[in-house]
Amino acid sequence: MEDGFSNLANAIIIQAVKDYREAIRFLKTHPHTPDLDTEEAKTDIRKITLLNEIIKNEGERDDVERFFRSGWFKALTSLDGEAILKQVREMEVG
Repeated sequence: MEDGFSNLANAIIIQAVKDYREAIRFLKTHPHTPDLDTEEAKTDIRKITLLNEIIKNEGERDDVERFFRSGWFKALTSLDGEAILKQVREMEVG
C-alpha cells in the first residue's frame, strides 16, 4: 500500500511541476503588459484572447505555488516545496 501512496504522491508532484513550467514559460513569452488593459484592447479579439490566456496561466502559476507551500504538499512528501519552485523558475526564466 505504501508504494501505491508514494506513486500517487510522486505523480501529483510531477504534474504540478509540469503545470508550473508550462505556465511560467507562457508568461515569460506573453507578459501581462499595460496595453492589454486599455479600452482599445477591450475591443480587439486577439488582445482579449491573449489576456484571457495570460490570466489563466497566472492563476495556474499561483495555484501551483500555493500547493508547493501547503500542508497537503508536506503530507505528500518530505521534499522542500520552496526549493522545487526556485529550481523550476531558474530553469525556465534563467
